[in-house]
Amino acid sequence: MDWFETLFGFPEGDWEWTQRQFYVDNQTLVSKANDRRFLIGKFSTPTLATLRSAARSSASKSVLEHIVVDDILDVQADPNNAGDMFQVASQFNTLEFPGPEVTPESGVTTYAFDKTQGPACALAAAPATVFRNYFAPVDKQSGQRADRQINNLATLEQKLTGGPYWTVKNGYIDSTAEQLIALDAALQHGALEDLMGHVRIGVQTGVDVTFSKRFTVQENPHQISQAFCSAVSCGYSSLPRHLWQGLATMVLDAAYEATLLAAAIDRDKGTGTGRVWLTMLGGGVFGNDDLWIAQAIENALKKTKNLGLDVKLAHFRQLSSPFNEIHL
Repeated sequence: MDWFETLFGFPEGDWEWTQRQFYVDNQTLVSKANDRRFLIGKFSTPTLATLRSAARSSASKSVLEHIVVDDILDVQADPNNAGDMFQVASQFNTLEFPGPEVTPESGVTTYAFDKTQGPACALAAAPATVFRNYFAPVDKQSGQRADRQINNLATLEQKLTGGPYWTVKNGYIDSTAEQLIALDAALQHGALEDLMGHVRIGVQTGVDVTFSKRFTVQENPHQISQAFCSAVSCGYSSLPRHLWQGLATMVLDAAYEATLLAAAIDRDKGTGTGRVWLTMLGGGVFGNDDLWIAQAIENALKKTKNLGLDVKLAHFRQLSSPFNEIHL
Protein backbone atom coordinates (compact mmCIF):
# COMPACT_ATOMS: atom_id res chain seq x y z
CA MET A 1 0.00 0.00 0.00
CA ASP A 2 1.51 3.36 -1.05
CA TRP A 3 1.25 6.64 0.86
CA PHE A 4 -1.71 7.84 -1.21
CA GLU A 5 -3.85 4.79 -0.43
CA THR A 6 -2.75 4.85 3.22
CA LEU A 7 -3.96 8.42 3.59
CA PHE A 8 -7.01 8.58 1.35
CA GLY A 9 -8.26 4.98 1.41
CA PHE A 10 -7.83 4.19 -2.30
CA PRO A 11 -4.98 4.04 -4.83
CA GLU A 12 -4.58 6.95 -7.23
CA GLY A 13 -6.00 6.14 -10.66
CA ASP A 14 -6.60 8.11 -13.83
CA TRP A 15 -7.17 11.85 -13.46
CA GLU A 16 -10.95 12.03 -13.91
CA TRP A 17 -11.67 9.01 -11.71
CA THR A 18 -9.33 10.21 -8.97
CA GLN A 19 -10.88 13.68 -8.92
CA ARG A 20 -14.32 12.11 -8.42
CA GLN A 21 -13.13 10.30 -5.28
CA PHE A 22 -12.79 13.66 -3.48
CA TYR A 23 -14.84 16.74 -2.91
CA VAL A 24 -13.90 20.14 -1.56
CA ASP A 25 -15.96 21.60 1.26
CA ASN A 26 -14.85 25.22 1.72
CA GLN A 27 -11.24 24.83 2.97
CA THR A 28 -11.49 21.08 3.51
CA LEU A 29 -10.67 18.20 1.16
CA VAL A 30 -12.80 15.11 1.81
CA SER A 31 -11.96 11.57 0.64
CA LYS A 32 -15.15 9.68 -0.19
CA ALA A 33 -13.38 6.35 0.32
CA ASN A 34 -12.64 6.74 4.03
CA ASP A 35 -14.57 9.94 4.81
CA ARG A 36 -11.42 11.60 6.14
CA ARG A 37 -11.37 15.39 6.10
CA PHE A 38 -8.20 17.43 5.60
CA LEU A 39 -7.60 21.15 5.89
CA ILE A 40 -6.27 22.55 2.61
CA GLY A 41 -6.48 26.19 3.60
CA LYS A 42 -6.59 29.07 1.14
CA PHE A 43 -4.76 28.84 -2.18
CA SER A 44 -3.85 31.85 -4.30
CA THR A 45 -1.25 32.95 -6.85
CA PRO A 46 -0.54 36.59 -5.94
CA THR A 47 1.87 38.79 -7.84
CA LEU A 48 4.85 40.23 -6.02
CA ALA A 49 3.26 43.68 -6.47
CA THR A 50 0.12 42.52 -4.65
CA LEU A 51 2.17 41.17 -1.76
CA ARG A 52 4.23 44.35 -1.59
CA SER A 53 1.09 46.44 -1.24
CA ALA A 54 -0.36 44.21 1.48
CA ALA A 55 2.71 43.79 3.74
CA ARG A 56 3.28 46.09 6.70
CA SER A 57 6.49 46.97 8.53
CA SER A 58 7.08 45.67 12.05
CA ALA A 59 8.50 47.38 15.11
CA SER A 60 11.26 44.76 15.18
CA LYS A 61 13.91 43.79 12.65
CA SER A 62 14.04 40.44 10.90
CA VAL A 63 16.60 37.89 12.06
CA LEU A 64 18.34 35.11 10.12
CA GLU A 65 19.48 31.66 11.24
CA HIS A 66 21.30 29.02 9.17
CA ILE A 67 19.97 25.50 9.84
CA VAL A 68 21.23 22.18 8.46
CA VAL A 69 18.32 19.93 7.46
CA ASP A 70 18.29 16.28 6.46
CA ASP A 71 14.65 15.89 5.37
CA ILE A 72 12.48 19.01 5.18
CA LEU A 73 9.41 16.75 5.52
CA ASP A 74 10.49 16.05 9.10
CA VAL A 75 10.87 19.77 9.80
CA GLN A 76 7.33 20.46 8.61
CA ALA A 77 6.04 17.49 10.59
CA ASP A 78 7.41 18.93 13.85
CA PRO A 79 4.49 20.44 15.80
CA ASN A 80 6.87 23.11 17.11
CA ASN A 81 6.82 24.53 13.57
CA ALA A 82 3.05 24.84 13.34
CA GLY A 83 2.06 28.08 11.67
CA ASP A 84 5.40 28.54 9.91
CA MET A 85 5.72 29.46 6.23
CA PHE A 86 7.79 27.04 4.13
CA GLN A 87 9.19 28.00 0.75
CA VAL A 88 8.71 25.08 -1.65
CA ALA A 89 10.76 24.59 -4.81
CA SER A 90 8.18 23.80 -7.47
CA GLN A 91 7.48 24.45 -11.14
CA PHE A 92 5.64 27.53 -12.39
CA ASN A 93 2.39 25.53 -12.11
CA THR A 94 2.92 25.01 -8.31
CA LEU A 95 3.33 21.25 -8.89
CA GLU A 96 6.35 18.94 -8.64
CA PHE A 97 7.29 17.46 -12.01
CA PRO A 98 10.64 15.70 -12.52
CA GLY A 99 10.75 16.83 -16.15
CA PRO A 100 8.93 18.91 -18.78
CA GLU A 101 7.14 15.90 -20.29
CA VAL A 102 5.25 15.09 -17.07
CA THR A 103 1.66 16.33 -16.81
CA PRO A 104 -0.97 16.60 -14.03
CA GLU A 105 -2.47 13.39 -15.39
CA SER A 106 0.61 11.63 -13.99
CA GLY A 107 -0.83 12.25 -10.52
CA VAL A 108 1.02 12.85 -7.26
CA THR A 109 1.78 9.37 -5.90
CA THR A 110 5.17 9.28 -7.64
CA TYR A 111 6.33 12.39 -5.74
CA ALA A 112 7.56 9.88 -3.14
CA PHE A 113 10.31 8.71 -5.51
CA ASP A 114 11.84 12.21 -5.74
CA LYS A 115 13.94 12.95 -2.66
CA THR A 116 14.48 16.65 -3.43
CA GLN A 117 13.13 19.53 -1.35
CA GLY A 118 10.02 20.39 -3.33
CA PRO A 119 8.37 16.96 -3.43
CA ALA A 120 9.23 16.44 0.26
CA CYS A 121 7.34 19.61 1.14
CA ALA A 122 4.46 18.65 -1.11
CA LEU A 123 4.17 15.23 0.51
CA ALA A 124 4.23 16.62 4.04
CA ALA A 125 1.01 18.47 3.20
CA ALA A 126 -0.34 15.88 0.79
CA PRO A 127 -4.04 16.92 0.75
CA ALA A 128 -3.04 20.45 -0.29
CA THR A 129 -1.01 18.89 -3.11
CA VAL A 130 -4.04 16.88 -4.23
CA PHE A 131 -6.00 20.13 -4.30
CA ARG A 132 -3.46 21.90 -6.51
CA ASN A 133 -3.36 19.00 -8.97
CA TYR A 134 -7.06 18.10 -9.11
CA PHE A 135 -9.01 21.14 -7.92
CA ALA A 136 -7.02 24.38 -8.30
CA PRO A 137 -9.10 26.74 -10.45
CA VAL A 138 -7.65 27.37 -13.92
CA ASP A 139 -9.58 29.20 -16.64
CA LYS A 140 -12.78 28.87 -14.60
CA GLN A 141 -12.40 25.10 -14.48
CA SER A 142 -11.44 22.81 -11.63
CA GLY A 143 -8.00 21.23 -11.66
CA GLN A 144 -4.88 21.27 -13.79
CA ARG A 145 -4.60 19.25 -16.99
CA ALA A 146 -1.98 18.84 -19.70
CA ASP A 147 -3.57 21.70 -21.65
CA ARG A 148 -4.76 23.79 -18.69
CA GLN A 149 -2.24 24.80 -16.06
CA ILE A 150 -1.30 27.58 -13.70
CA ASN A 151 1.51 29.67 -15.18
CA ASN A 152 3.07 32.02 -12.67
CA LEU A 153 5.06 33.77 -15.41
CA ALA A 154 2.02 34.61 -17.55
CA THR A 155 1.43 38.09 -16.12
CA LEU A 156 5.08 39.04 -16.53
CA GLU A 157 4.99 37.84 -20.13
CA GLN A 158 1.94 39.99 -20.81
CA LYS A 159 3.74 43.08 -19.48
CA LEU A 160 6.83 42.60 -21.65
CA THR A 161 6.49 44.15 -25.09
CA GLY A 162 8.07 42.61 -28.16
CA GLY A 163 7.70 38.99 -27.07
CA PRO A 164 7.11 36.16 -26.75
CA TYR A 165 10.50 35.56 -25.18
CA TRP A 166 9.98 32.02 -23.88
CA THR A 167 7.59 29.09 -23.73
CA VAL A 168 6.34 27.32 -20.61
CA LYS A 169 5.56 23.60 -20.78
CA ASN A 170 4.34 21.76 -17.71
CA GLY A 171 5.90 24.40 -15.48
CA TYR A 172 9.30 24.34 -17.22
CA ILE A 173 10.59 27.21 -19.34
CA ASP A 174 12.51 27.12 -22.62
CA SER A 175 13.61 29.67 -25.19
CA THR A 176 16.01 30.36 -28.04
CA ALA A 177 19.22 32.36 -28.05
CA GLU A 178 17.57 35.02 -30.22
CA GLN A 179 14.63 35.37 -27.85
CA LEU A 180 16.82 35.67 -24.76
CA ILE A 181 19.10 38.26 -26.36
CA ALA A 182 16.00 40.29 -27.26
CA LEU A 183 14.67 39.81 -23.73
CA ASP A 184 17.87 41.16 -22.19
CA ALA A 185 17.51 44.27 -24.33
CA ALA A 186 13.90 44.67 -23.18
CA LEU A 187 14.89 44.24 -19.53
CA GLN A 188 17.63 46.85 -19.83
CA HIS A 189 15.10 49.38 -21.09
CA GLY A 190 12.41 48.44 -18.56
CA ALA A 191 11.84 49.23 -14.91
CA LEU A 192 13.10 46.00 -13.36
CA GLU A 193 11.42 46.49 -9.99
CA ASP A 194 8.11 47.07 -11.71
CA LEU A 195 8.57 44.06 -13.97
CA MET A 196 9.50 41.88 -10.98
CA GLY A 197 6.19 42.86 -9.46
CA HIS A 198 4.38 40.85 -12.13
CA VAL A 199 5.97 37.52 -11.16
CA ARG A 200 3.58 35.29 -9.23
CA ILE A 201 4.08 32.59 -6.63
CA GLY A 202 1.63 30.07 -5.21
CA VAL A 203 0.61 30.56 -1.58
CA GLN A 204 -1.41 28.01 0.39
CA THR A 205 -2.06 28.94 4.02
CA GLY A 206 -3.36 26.79 6.87
CA VAL A 207 -2.76 23.32 5.39
CA ASP A 208 -2.69 20.05 7.33
CA VAL A 209 0.66 18.29 7.72
CA THR A 210 -0.53 14.72 7.34
CA PHE A 211 2.73 12.79 7.57
CA SER A 212 5.56 12.48 10.03
CA LYS A 213 8.60 10.72 8.63
CA ARG A 214 8.00 8.76 5.40
CA PHE A 215 5.13 7.86 5.73
CA THR A 216 3.52 7.72 9.14
CA VAL A 217 0.09 9.34 9.17
CA GLN A 218 -0.38 12.08 11.75
CA GLU A 219 -3.69 11.44 13.47
CA ASN A 220 -3.82 14.97 14.90
CA PRO A 221 -2.23 17.09 12.21
CA HIS A 222 -1.07 20.64 12.76
CA GLN A 223 -1.16 23.36 10.11
CA ILE A 224 1.56 25.20 8.21
CA SER A 225 1.64 27.49 5.18
CA GLN A 226 3.58 26.99 1.97
CA ALA A 227 4.92 29.30 -0.77
CA PHE A 228 5.42 27.57 -4.13
CA CYS A 229 8.24 29.16 -6.09
CA SER A 230 10.00 28.14 -9.28
CA ALA A 231 13.35 29.18 -10.61
CA VAL A 232 14.05 29.28 -14.33
CA SER A 233 14.97 25.78 -15.51
CA CYS A 234 18.23 26.78 -17.21
CA GLY A 235 19.66 23.28 -16.81
CA TYR A 236 16.96 21.74 -19.01
CA SER A 237 17.88 24.05 -21.89
CA SER A 238 20.55 23.47 -24.51
CA LEU A 239 21.51 27.14 -24.34
CA PRO A 240 24.52 28.51 -22.44
CA ARG A 241 23.63 29.49 -18.89
CA HIS A 242 24.73 33.11 -19.26
CA LEU A 243 21.95 33.75 -21.78
CA TRP A 244 19.41 32.98 -19.04
CA GLN A 245 20.96 35.25 -16.40
CA GLY A 246 18.77 38.32 -16.87
CA LEU A 247 15.47 36.48 -16.56
CA ALA A 248 16.70 33.90 -14.05
CA THR A 249 18.03 36.43 -11.56
CA MET A 250 14.89 38.55 -11.78
CA VAL A 251 12.70 35.50 -11.11
CA LEU A 252 14.86 34.48 -8.14
CA ASP A 253 14.72 37.99 -6.68
CA ALA A 254 10.94 38.00 -7.02
CA ALA A 255 10.48 34.53 -5.52
CA TYR A 256 12.45 35.22 -2.35
CA GLU A 257 10.95 38.64 -1.74
CA ALA A 258 7.43 37.30 -2.36
CA THR A 259 7.94 34.42 0.09
CA LEU A 260 9.09 36.74 2.87
CA LEU A 261 6.23 39.14 2.24
CA ALA A 262 3.71 36.27 2.25
CA ALA A 263 5.05 35.11 5.63
CA ALA A 264 4.63 38.60 7.09
CA ILE A 265 1.09 38.91 5.74
CA ASP A 266 0.19 35.47 7.12
CA ARG A 267 1.49 36.50 10.55
CA ASP A 268 -0.35 39.80 10.51
CA LYS A 269 -3.61 38.00 9.73
CA GLY A 270 -3.09 35.98 12.91
CA THR A 271 -2.68 32.66 11.08
CA GLY A 272 1.11 32.51 10.85
CA THR A 273 4.03 32.73 13.25
CA GLY A 274 6.26 35.06 11.26
CA ARG A 275 8.82 32.27 11.02
CA VAL A 276 9.74 31.41 7.43
CA TRP A 277 11.92 28.65 6.02
CA LEU A 278 13.82 29.42 2.81
CA THR A 279 15.47 26.95 0.47
CA MET A 280 18.00 27.30 -2.36
CA LEU A 281 15.74 27.65 -5.39
CA GLY A 282 17.10 26.75 -8.80
CA GLY A 283 20.19 24.82 -7.79
CA GLY A 284 21.17 21.33 -8.91
CA VAL A 285 19.64 20.18 -12.19
CA PHE A 286 17.86 23.52 -12.65
CA GLY A 287 21.28 24.99 -13.36
CA ASN A 288 21.05 28.39 -11.70
CA ASP A 289 24.42 29.67 -10.55
CA ASP A 290 24.89 29.45 -6.76
CA LEU A 291 25.94 33.10 -6.72
CA TRP A 292 22.67 34.12 -8.39
CA ILE A 293 20.70 32.27 -5.73
CA ALA A 294 22.73 33.63 -2.80
CA GLN A 295 22.50 37.18 -4.12
CA ALA A 296 18.73 36.89 -4.55
CA ILE A 297 18.35 35.73 -0.94
CA GLU A 298 20.47 38.63 0.31
CA ASN A 299 18.55 41.11 -1.84
CA ALA A 300 15.23 39.90 -0.47
CA LEU A 301 16.45 39.88 3.14
CA LYS A 302 17.60 43.48 2.85
CA LYS A 303 14.35 44.63 1.23
CA THR A 304 12.27 43.00 3.98
CA LYS A 305 14.51 43.63 6.99
CA ASN A 306 11.81 45.73 8.65
CA LEU A 307 9.14 43.02 8.60
CA GLY A 308 10.21 41.43 11.90
CA LEU A 309 10.48 37.93 10.47
CA ASP A 310 12.32 34.95 11.93
CA VAL A 311 14.05 33.62 8.81
CA LYS A 312 15.47 30.10 8.71
CA LEU A 313 17.75 29.31 5.77
CA ALA A 314 17.63 25.53 5.34
CA HIS A 315 20.87 23.91 4.15
CA PHE A 316 20.65 20.33 2.90
CA ARG A 317 22.85 18.18 5.15
CA GLN A 318 25.76 20.65 5.32
CA LEU A 319 26.68 24.32 5.28
CA SER A 320 28.33 25.28 2.02
CA SER A 321 29.60 28.40 0.30
CA PRO A 322 28.30 30.84 -0.81
CA PHE A 323 25.07 30.22 1.12
CA ASN A 324 26.68 30.05 4.56
CA GLU A 325 27.98 33.59 3.98
CA ILE A 326 24.48 35.09 3.61
CA HIS A 327 23.66 37.51 6.41
CA LEU A 328 21.27 40.29 7.32
